[in-house]
Amino acid sequence: MSIVWRWLLNPSNGVVNSFLEAIGISGPGWWTDPNWAMPAIIIASAWKDIGFVTIILLAGLQNIDEELIEAALLDGAGWFRRLFSVVLPLLSPSLFFVFVISMINGIQVFDQVFAMTGGGPGDSTRVVMQQIYDLTFRYGRAGEAAALSWVLFGVILVVTAVQNYGQKRWVHYAD
Repeated sequence: MSIVWRWLLNPSNGVVNSFLEAIGISGPGWWTDPNWAMPAIIIASAWKDIGFVTIILLAGLQNIDEELIEAALLDGAGWFRRLFSVVLPLLSPSLFFVFVISMINGIQVFDQVFAMTGGGPGDSTRVVMQQIYDLTFRYGRAGEAAALSWVLFGVILVVTAVQNYGQKRWVHYAD
């Protein structure tokens, strides 16, 4: 997937820049410009994860009882009110799961960066997982890499714990 996106976002002959030039816009140097390299990785990562997120949210939507939506309709709730008062509260467990998993995936991103930019240009896309990889396999300093892995684990644990604590305010489980 990352190699395909590297080809699509090629600054000189990529499909995206060719399309942009066809409509009169000068395309950026996606993975060669330090200002555009990380947005290119974010676009590719979002595209990669959209299928997973869609399936989880679709399953959550299918789990919502139609009678609750019909009851809101009979009570005179418009589309907007049904969305924010019925659908989103009942979808909040699925949204919470997607949010937590996406945060963890974002913190642990490695393969897209490695395949698309290798951390460049000028370390503008260097991420923690690449540092762990380089310490282990490039520099042979496995002890430092293991310590950094534990720090990363701690950060993920704290972020997840904060999200888990915060869910009490906005996640509504149907009884």
